[in-house]
Amino acid sequence: MQIIQITIIAIVGVLFALTLKKSNPQLCMLLSIVVSICIFTFILGRISILLEVIEKLKNLTKLSDGSMRIVLKMIGITYLSEFTVGFCEDAGFSNIGTQVELFSKVAILILALPAVEAFLNLIASVVV
Repeated sequence: MQIIQITIIAIVGVLFALTLKKSNPQLCMLLSIVVSICIFTFILGRISILLEVIEKLKNLTKLSDGSMRIVLKMIGITYLSEFTVGFCEDAGFSNIGTQVELFSKVAILILALPAVEAFLNLIASVVV
C-alpha cells in the first residue's frame, strides 16, 4: 500500500526537519520541498487510475467530453492550489498562499459559469 510509504516518507521528513530546524533552517526548507515533491509524484502516479474511473462514470452518465473536461480542470485546480497554498504557508508566505487560493476560486468560478448558465436557462424554460 502506497499510503504506508507516503506516511513513512512524511514522518521521516518531519523528524529530520525538526532536527534541522534550529541549526539549519535553509536545509530544513529544502528537505520540506523534497518531501513534498516525493509525495506529489506518488499522487501523479495515481492519476491514471482516477482518469479510468472518470471515463467509466462519463460513459454511465452520458456526459459530454466537454463537461468532463471542465470537471477534471476544476479538480486539478483544486488539488494544485491546495498543494501550493500549503507549501506557501509552510514557507512563511501565507499572504502568497492566500492569493493563490483566491485565484483558484476565481478560476473554478469561471469554469463553472457555462454550467450555471445552462442550469438557469433550463429553469427559465420550465417556468415560462
